[in-house]
Amino acid sequence: MSKKFKSQASSSRAVVGTGFTGFGVSAASSSLSYLSNPSDFSSISDGNVVVSFKNLSKKDGTTKSKALDDLRTYVQAHPYEIDGGVEEAILEAWVAFYPRISVDNSRRVRELSHNLQYELLKSARKRMEKHIPKVVGSWLAGTYDRDKAVSRAASDGVASFLDNQKKVLILWTRCQVQILDYALEALNETPQSLSDERITTAEDMKSKYYRVIGSSLSLVLNLLDKLGPGDIAKHQDKYQEFLTNTKRLWEFVSCEDAFVRRTISQLLEMCLGKQVSTIEKDLPIISHAFVSEALRSSQTSSALQVVQALVKLTSRFPQVWTSQYKERRPPISRLRHFVERGSQSGPPSFWVSLKTLLTILPEGVLPTDVESSLEFLKAFRTGISRREEARTNALDAWNSYFETVVAIAGGIIDPSGHQKLFGESIYPIFGQYLYPTPENSQWNIGTNAAALSKALGICSSSKNEESQISFSKEWNLLADNFIIRLNTSLPEQSKDYNKSQTSVSAESHRWFSLVSAVLKEGDLESIRNVLVSSSANVIRAALELLQNRIGKPYSAGATIESALRLAPKLMELSPESLMAINSFLESQLPKLIMSPSSRFLVSALYLVRTLPGQDKEFESIWQSTVDGLLALPDSDSKYAAVVPIISSDAISALAQASSGLQGFFKAAAIKAVHETDENQSWPLFEAAITFELLAKHTEKQLLDLIIGGLDDQISETRVTSALRALEFISQKRPGLLKEDNKAYVALVTKLLSLTELSDDKIPAQASRLRSSLEASDQDNGQADQVLPMLHVIRQNLETATPQSLSIDTILQQASSILGSSADLSVFETLLPDLTIWRRSISSILTEAPSSSLGVMRPFAGAVYLTQAPVAEAPRCERDLNGYSIALRMGIYTARLIGETPHLNLPKLDPELVYLLSITFRLAQDQVDLQGENQLATSILNPDVISEIQEFLFSANIPLQQLVTSGSGWLNDSDASATHVRGFIAHLIDDTSKSGPIAFHAARILSDVLQQLVNEHGWDTVRGESWLQKLDLLKTSTANILGAAAILIGLQTVLATSRIVNNLCNRLISDVAGAHAKSEKSLGLLVLLNASFSVYEDGDLPVAQNRLVFAVKQMLSWTDDLPLANPRLASEACFTLHRLLPAIKEVYGSYWEASLSFCISIWESDQEVLSSERLPMVGMSLKLYTILRTLEDANDDLEDALGQLDYQISQGLINLLRLQRQKENVPQLFVDNVLSREVGRIPLKDFKDNVADIYPLVASEFRVVQSTAFDVLHRALPEQQQQLSVDVLLENRDAQLPEELLSLLLDAPSLDNITDETLAEFPSFIRGYLLSWLLIYDSYSTASFKVCADYSNILKSENYIGPLLDFLFDVLGHSAGYPVNLSNFDIAKIRSYNTSEAEDNNTKEQNMQWLLINLYYLCLKYTPNLAKGWWLDCKSKQTRIAVKSWTEKYFSPLVISDTMDEVTKWADEQETTDDEKELIIKASKKSREVYAGYEVDDMMMEIVIRLPAAYPLEGVKVDGVNRVAVSPQKWTGWLMTTQGAMTFSNGSIIDSLSIFRKNVIGALKGKGECAICYSLISSDKKMPDKGCHTCKNLFHASCLFKWFATSNQSTCPLCRNPFNYGVDARRARPVG
Repeated sequence: MSKKFKSQASSSRAVVGTGFTGFGVSAASSSLSYLSNPSDFSSISDGNVVVSFKNLSKKDGTTKSKALDDLRTYVQAHPYEIDGGVEEAILEAWVAFYPRISVDNSRRVRELSHNLQYELLKSARKRMEKHIPKVVGSWLAGTYDRDKAVSRAASDGVASFLDNQKKVLILWTRCQVQILDYALEALNETPQSLSDERITTAEDMKSKYYRVIGSSLSLVLNLLDKLGPGDIAKHQDKYQEFLTNTKRLWEFVSCEDAFVRRTISQLLEMCLGKQVSTIEKDLPIISHAFVSEALRSSQTSSALQVVQALVKLTSRFPQVWTSQYKERRPPISRLRHFVERGSQSGPPSFWVSLKTLLTILPEGVLPTDVESSLEFLKAFRTGISRREEARTNALDAWNSYFETVVAIAGGIIDPSGHQKLFGESIYPIFGQYLYPTPENSQWNIGTNAAALSKALGICSSSKNEESQISFSKEWNLLADNFIIRLNTSLPEQSKDYNKSQTSVSAESHRWFSLVSAVLKEGDLESIRNVLVSSSANVIRAALELLQNRIGKPYSAGATIESALRLAPKLMELSPESLMAINSFLESQLPKLIMSPSSRFLVSALYLVRTLPGQDKEFESIWQSTVDGLLALPDSDSKYAAVVPIISSDAISALAQASSGLQGFFKAAAIKAVHETDENQSWPLFEAAITFELLAKHTEKQLLDLIIGGLDDQISETRVTSALRALEFISQKRPGLLKEDNKAYVALVTKLLSLTELSDDKIPAQASRLRSSLEASDQDNGQADQVLPMLHVIRQNLETATPQSLSIDTILQQASSILGSSADLSVFETLLPDLTIWRRSISSILTEAPSSSLGVMRPFAGAVYLTQAPVAEAPRCERDLNGYSIALRMGIYTARLIGETPHLNLPKLDPELVYLLSITFRLAQDQVDLQGENQLATSILNPDVISEIQEFLFSANIPLQQLVTSGSGWLNDSDASATHVRGFIAHLIDDTSKSGPIAFHAARILSDVLQQLVNEHGWDTVRGESWLQKLDLLKTSTANILGAAAILIGLQTVLATSRIVNNLCNRLISDVAGAHAKSEKSLGLLVLLNASFSVYEDGDLPVAQNRLVFAVKQMLSWTDDLPLANPRLASEACFTLHRLLPAIKEVYGSYWEASLSFCISIWESDQEVLSSERLPMVGMSLKLYTILRTLEDANDDLEDALGQLDYQISQGLINLLRLQRQKENVPQLFVDNVLSREVGRIPLKDFKDNVADIYPLVASEFRVVQSTAFDVLHRALPEQQQQLSVDVLLENRDAQLPEELLSLLLDAPSLDNITDETLAEFPSFIRGYLLSWLLIYDSYSTASFKVCADYSNILKSENYIGPLLDFLFDVLGHSAGYPVNLSNFDIAKIRSYNTSEAEDNNTKEQNMQWLLINLYYLCLKYTPNLAKGWWLDCKSKQTRIAVKSWTEKYFSPLVISDTMDEVTKWADEQETTDDEKELIIKASKKSREVYAGYEVDDMMMEIVIRLPAAYPLEGVKVDGVNRVAVSPQKWTGWLMTTQGAMTFSNGSIIDSLSIFRKNVIGALKGKGECAICYSLISSDKKMPDKGCHTCKNLFHASCLFKWFATSNQSTCPLCRNPFNYGVDARRARPVG
């Protein structure tokens, strides 16, 4: 082995040094061989380029790819424009490398080589072109590379160089010598010369070799193809050298590579056209290669090309099969072997070419005896039936087979041989076709009757009489066998009954398919009689079998049906067969209609109708059959039997005329729609619709029935069935649904209603049907679509029932209509009926507006001036959501106008704007007051409130449009603003009415005037004139609401108006003389307050003395006014808001009287803050706030505030305790004012009321909750400080307030709360959580003892468990997805602010913030309780989520707080002279607390380590340095210290205190050793050996040394004998 290796190495050196290999093979002159001389790179200036070229000689493909990439980058960096491109030396080096590198095994290397070739050509241009002849072979060969990427790279390079086909042809012509040289050189290569076998696998060597051969053959092939004879003749010697001198050229036709085999075959074909003489010289070689070798070798994927080459070769030189064939075995044996392999993955054309080859073979090649012929044909069939053979080839293959049979039969001399040849090569095909068996699979022709008819033609074409007789016998035998199988098919009782019947049915289908194919051929007359007679026998046998076995063998029925359907011409040739069929159907079909054969017999009946002259026979048979069926009892089998016999357009008129059949159809439709299960009535219904079998009256009845089934109050299954029926009708007969317009409108309405259901299936089904109808409408024109939908829209707007369509649905339809029409008249038709709208509003305004609106400025007490209507209003209709007609019309109109900005809408009807504005006001009031049974039944539903709020947002758009168009409303001559003036007049007129409409009209009027002034300004002259014309601004006006609306709407623009000035002065004068019991006093104050809105605060145009008189007069009413007339009291307070600040410099008793008036309102003994009293309370609170904050107030006011301070506080607390009726906007306004004032009450005034505040934390009203919480939040810490002192002095356990603990009893649970409710953060949950916040407020300033007592209380009743269960359910831990606090403010984790939470967060965020803060407080103040809950938690998922969440977000905060507390405690330690402080070192980063106690210059030290998930995981206490105590005692101290944290609510400070006490206790009374004068010995022990006489203590080790050095055992001090005993012996080894 070593010698061989050495020889190879030396051979390698010989290649380089001498040009000869060590194997004796010349390596010179081959540009493709890997054995090439090294290139000279000395002329290349760039060293990197040299390295890249050297890397091209490496063995690794990756290295070569990198080198080529580097070279390409270099070439691209040196374009032609820079110094003419790359240097010449690089071009010369590349020309030497390119041929070898372009055939490399690596696909990427080959691709990059062609890319680099292109880049060099682009860079060097002319200089590179002179090197083209040296590389043209490799370059063009690359275009034939099998890899598409490589081929494309080479082709792109050529195309860029030669931009048209003419230039390409010139290149091929001029370089054909170099191309032929390259091809010849490639042919002379071997796998061993192209690849180094030492480093290349055999497979890669062959792949490279055949790739080179294939491309070189392609080059020559294309030369012959592209060049003309003249160009080729110039270099004929080169072509001859390539084609003849290389003896192995044609042998490539049997090589391993399919591409090479195909190419060499194509080359032979091309040479037979352009190099005939050259081919003729080598016929023996070619015969050997193509006939002898190619036919016996594998030709997978190349068989077609080989056959095509042989066809052309045989046509030109047939002697290649005879005289030029030199093999011992005859050529037929090679051909038989080739045919036996089939097409070998070839296309169908292979068999066509093979047939051509076989027909042109020279005489004597094909066998002439029968046996040899049958053997060859068997091989042919084997090739056809091979598993690998594609099914698509079967037709051409069998056609070729039959042609081959004909060709062979023509060569058989003995006529009697034809019978045997056909009998054994064709007849079995008939039997296998009709009755396939596995053992005869090689005869399987499939279902190709056309090819089989060709075989029949071949058999009939024989002129031999014996062959004709033989064929007739064969076919009659086949018919007899078929009849036998028909008669012996299995009975119905057999388990294989269906299999048997299906098999025979399929055979009958094949039989008559073949008969049909034969009868269609015009040249097969000789076999028709045989087929017709045998087929007649089959039909007769089938009819007899059906009659005898009562239709059970349905294969017999299928046979009759196949005969009529597939071979109708047979009935013409055999009239007796048709007569027999008709007779049978007429007599037997009514009897057999329920039999298994019925569907075939019915089909046969319809097929009879298609025959000429059979119409009347058909109608007679059909009618008798139907009558017989209808007489049978109803059953699924009856329905199933009817369907086939009616499923035809041909019997539409017959069916419509049959009353019995119409009734049957109606019953079937009812059954289909009403029954829940799938049944046979559906196919019957579908057939009746599809084939238009229903009479007009039946259609109408069925349509009404089906549409009625869409009522969603019926079962869901019926609705689904009705939709299914309608969907089928819309697909098959859409016009049927629209024949009755009323029914169509009802259908559309119900479909739209169904789309609104929450079910998943029905809305989708209804939408699909609706879309189908719309598509049909569009096909028929716009009118068909618009008119029904207009009716639907109007009907659903003008009525409101639970079945009414939703507003969204109505709007969708309206938008659809507007989208398809730009006609403004269409828009007007879509608007609601204004009369019905006004009537609906009247039905809602049955009561006076709520008194609570009296607290809402600026109208305030104006609401008191309205009264409920006297006349009885109509009943208010409502839809499923509780919406009234007025609300539905309002929402619809506002959204319709808002969603059609693309239309240039005309000026809207002022009446419509008015009604929309009234609806807006009513909706706004209902939302503000949380009212019921008004525009909507209730607004508690989130969807309802959302839709109403959306309406409130968009309802003002029409009013704004009206205002915008009224620029000249004050100018009577401006016609463009007539509609605005009319609108204002309409509003003023309505304000004069007595009903609720007057109040709402007044507010609208105020808004309109304000918008007009803001939009267009105020013309003082015209405005004053307008006011005079109205004649409303006077003290005697009968329309107080109208006057108030004008004053409030115009406000400050009237500040200079003399009319208003006079009005204000006269009103003040009237008030000064008014009485509380006067009916006019309320209206007087309302109008006065409205006039105040014109002037700024403190700028009333009234003399101060008049103001004082008015104030005094009003305060004279106040003794019993809150009880006698709350409305007047409310409006009086409102009036005092403006009057008192205007006289703030005037001294007098009215300041105290005003405050007393407020207190009297607050101190009412009523327990409920009713809507009637609410405005009075609100106005009084606002009055008190104004007085308290009045700047530069006189001393009388300040004295009064001081004197009445406690009464004011108690009055406010009393208001806070009152029960509320409803949390609406007026109530919130009052509560917010009250909350601010209560928040200012000093804590001392709550001393007797704290117990009454706790229940308010559980109030349903959030502001009351917050106020109560804020009060307790301030009060509790102060109470805890005093409680800590009391508990210590009285030596008792601290108790949490019972009232506070009672708030924790009813803990919320997610099991009883929906997600929607939870997201709203309901008050009962908020109250519960705020109660816990107060619990932890109690901890914040309490002592350790009190905190421990509180924790024991919470633990004893398990208060903490429900809190944490709820907390982690809400925050997602139970589901494994806790809230992410990565972006949550750390300050918010530590503290919760009720005001900020309510103002700046959603309710859900508010709740989450509170829960997060509570969990932090739980960990901080009750860590042991939190840890206990976590350990007891049964859900592993929850425990994991809680731990990781706590560790990430909370533990760092709790640990930081704990460290701060420990550090603070350490700084504040109290010591005596005999004690020392613990030396504390707290590290937040390492979560460790070191505690040390100095003893005799030594440090006794422990460390407390907090876990990452503190406090859920326990802390660990370790000893750092033990001093002065035994190991047992030290271990005990460590355990005690750790136990203190476990059992004292996790307090590290408590554990440190206990450790300090243990140390101090152990050191107490211990003195220094009298020998060493130290407290601690070298073994870290204290003196523990005492003298019984002098009582002094010594270290054991010191005594031992004393005894050892003094040689005495006496006490070192008193010198008396020392009883050392056992202790001395123990101390000895220590020394």
